[in-house]
Amino acid sequence: MKHYIFGYGSLIETESRLRAAPLAKVAFPAIAHGFQRGWFARMPESLASISPTYLGCFPNAKSHTNGVIYAVTEEELDATDKRERGYTRKKVTNCEEYYKITEPGDTIWIYVNDFPDIVPPPNVFPTQEFPIVQSYVDICINGCLEIENAFPKAKDDHFTIDFIRSTTDWNEHWANDRIYPRRPFMYRKNAFDIDKILKDNLPELFSKIYIE
Repeated sequence: MKHYIFGYGSLIETESRLRAAPLAKVAFPAIAHGFQRGWFARMPESLASISPTYLGCFPNAKSHTNGVIYAVTEEELDATDKRERGYTRKKVTNCEEYYKITEPGDTIWIYVNDFPDIVPPPNVFPTQEFPIVQSYVDICINGCLEIENAFPKAKDDHFTIDFIRSTTDWNEHWANDRIYPRRPFMYRKNAFDIDKILKDNLPELFSKIYIE
């Protein structure tokens, strides 16, 4: 039996994923049915006094979340548990794999937000104090572009656009925290590609992103 992780945010990007799972150089596109992704995750107060709002996920039978799956060792699973503090690890029972890599008996794990009333409470969405930050959006979108470049079927299915459209709670509390944002390509090589995708798919919000 093997363990797999379903990554739906920063774990989609190779560089970010390898920090917790050094052996997970290859991840495969997949869709977790029955989960809703959105901007409603906050770090526990004990871990950070100043924190942006991150992507989270919760069970929702009517929704789907695209992302990647990759195999991990027991040690890497433990390391990811530590990295994903504030989330609860839960089994994915309905995973649509673009390329079948799991076998019967394998377990796919996803990290979700354990909300008392199942759905996110009103005080967890992005605000001026706890905004969406561009540096985190960059990691997620860059990961999606990596997947499209590596897997033609994911590109045909518009994997990156599906990521944006299946993510809820984008709003105007969105800070551009890139270093020297007028020349972002110096630090995020495909910044202009990311911006075009966001502008095309979230035009009203894109114009409201503020420099931090």
